[in-house]
Amino acid sequence: MSNNNNWSEIGKDISENLEKISKKLNEKNVTEDLKQSFKETIGQASNVIKQIVENIEITITDEEIKTETKKIIQDIIVEFESNVSNAGKKLADSLNFRNQEEE
Repeated sequence: MSNNNNWSEIGKDISENLEKISKKLNEKNVTEDLKQSFKETIGQASNVIKQIVENIEITITDEEIKTETKKIIQDIIVEFESNVSNAGKKLADSLNFRNQEEE
């Protein structure tokens, strides 16, 4: 009976480890998906801002208004970059914290 109990325990341990491995692989996929989505969102926002600047160049003829508008857009870009940086740090911290908790 002792051997059966040992094999039973070994089987149980293997099952638990397989579940943990599967969970980690799924989490890594989710993490990579989040990172990729974050990068894509940043890229799309960047393209929108570039398009706005191009439209300003094309449509606004008054140099004073054009300069002021570009300054406002530049302020928006600086704020956007700051927010993206903070969000990226928070996301990375959150993912690292979650991974450390599970270990």
